[in-house]
Amino acid sequence: MKQLNYLIIVSESISLKEYDNVNYVFPLSSFCVGFTKTYELKDITINNAYLYLNRLLDTLDTKNLKKIINNLPNNIKGIIFEDLGVYELIKDLKLTKILYMVHANCNYYTINAYLKKVDSVVISPDITLNETKEILKNTHKKLVLYGLGHLSYMYSRRTLNTNYALHFNYKPKKILNLKESISKMPFLSVENNYGTVLYDDKIYNGNLLKDEDNVLAFLINSFNTNLDTDELIKAFIYNKIDNQTSGFLNQKTIYQLK
Repeated sequence: MKQLNYLIIVSESISLKEYDNVNYVFPLSSFCVGFTKTYELKDITINNAYLYLNRLLDTLDTKNLKKIINNLPNNIKGIIFEDLGVYELIKDLKLTKILYMVHANCNYYTINAYLKKVDSVVISPDITLNETKEILKNTHKKLVLYGLGHLSYMYSRRTLNTNYALHFNYKPKKILNLKESISKMPFLSVENNYGTVLYDDKIYNGNLLKDEDNVLAFLINSFNTNLDTDELIKAFIYNKIDNQTSGFLNQKTIYQLK
């Protein structure tokens, strides 16, 4: 089997072993949602590290981020981001720029347009296996695929867990286990000071895509997996992890009711 490359989001206390085919991605404090652990720049000491920024920013946030970007240490190799305003701050820097708009970038026309500006794009995991393969065959740069981790279904700038707790008069929790009342589908609701992310309770495994061409790397999110680096990679390669799902790879997203 060909060697695969990985971008591993460090959202758990995993050992940072250095591999030729692994880069670690650190959720940057004040600029991420959906994580219980984030990092200040001074805490990121490993070589060839990436930053992860998945918040949608306002004017003040952008100004504060600009100060950080202007003083990046030499060990920061790249940035994975969602807000297009971040691109304007980093476009002239010698960094690997990867756009990850979680629920966007579902067709190769859009992705090719973004690839004129950035080094790579993460294909949305909201689409099927065949739709993903079609994109990989029709884009002019290598792309990143979501390989392993809880799927993010919703992001709100509101602190939904706290608001709910205050309304019903109980102690707020940063992580809530929820169940949708009609389908009975379980979710994880994860809150920090900047908003709330609703995750699938199951852990997505994109192993069906591991042999595809035109792939720059597989993005692995260690959040709430309780697995170390070696275990995360093995779980992906061998398609084996507790409570896993293939997400939408074999099931189209419902976007319109009949």
